[in-house]
Amino acid sequence: MPSAIKDIKVVPMDHGAKSNVDFGATVHGIELNKLTDSDFEITHEALYKHKLLVFKGQPEMLKPQKQYDLTRRFDPDETTGGFAHGVDPFLTSHNGVDIYGLPNRPAIPVQPQVHILGRGEVPEGHYQLPPGFKIKGIDHTYFHLPPHIPAEEREAGKSRFYQWHFDAALYSIPPPRVGCLLAVRTPKGPDVKVQWDDGTGTEMAIAPGATAMVAGSRALEILSPEMKDIVYNSKIEYAPHCFEWMSTTHSTRLGHTLETEGLEKPLDKLKPWMQDKICTYAMVWKNPVTGEDSLQVHGQGAFKLFLKSSPEGEETIVSDLKEVRAFLHR
Repeated sequence: MPSAIKDIKVVPMDHGAKSNVDFGATVHGIELNKLTDSDFEITHEALYKHKLLVFKGQPEMLKPQKQYDLTRRFDPDETTGGFAHGVDPFLTSHNGVDIYGLPNRPAIPVQPQVHILGRGEVPEGHYQLPPGFKIKGIDHTYFHLPPHIPAEEREAGKSRFYQWHFDAALYSIPPPRVGCLLAVRTPKGPDVKVQWDDGTGTEMAIAPGATAMVAGSRALEILSPEMKDIVYNSKIEYAPHCFEWMSTTHSTRLGHTLETEGLEKPLDKLKPWMQDKICTYAMVWKNPVTGEDSLQVHGQGAFKLFLKSSPEGEETIVSDLKEVRAFLHR
């Protein structure tokens, strides 16, 4: 008998009349654990068009192997074994199985390119992890510049964004084209009130445990004409082993860049690095399917700027970290 024709639908998200958000879509009719080549073709086109996809109606939990396979398909030339962040350190072992990662980001043994984010004990028998295995979780008090949100206010629902970023090692390894999040178990309860804490008074109500997404195309669109001229012609250099380099610093309270306190780990104290593996990227990236341009900068890993306001213009090199961060804040 011929196989049934799939009823696949890609539905743009409706953010409401008062919202200027213009990205995101839900996908119906594609079972990710049984992703076919034709399913992926639809997914590929839809993701580059809508920037964010939410797959609905999955009959069973997405397996880690299939989650990695989905993201790997977007990177056919990827050569690092899928470790876009670099190889994880050894964490522990159980029943002869080595487990890698960090206490707040352990890797799943059966597919170590996939990590667990969250807080608390994982379900029993969860993909070779030991009984009672707990995720440390992240907390802004470990990273953000004080003052922190008092415990009683946090219990009442106040929060911050921990870190604004895009997924990348920013040293040696090219950034992955696509990131994939799987909601296994989400916190329940009333919305939390996220505070920018940058002096503007800006707040946002979101579901607990949510991840905020930003469209780089929109970020580029709202820049001034003068700033657009600069970002279209400029480059940004990231620090060697930038996450080790920034591990001793404080983040701004908004989480979009670092405070300049002279606390960065000295370059000669980092694990060995080579100049030719330093990552220097354009500030504007082009969507390979739609041709749309997007602003793409990582404020916390930034080390140096090469600024030009036109293709033939004079280049200004900015290496003072305070000035680098002030430019990226603007």
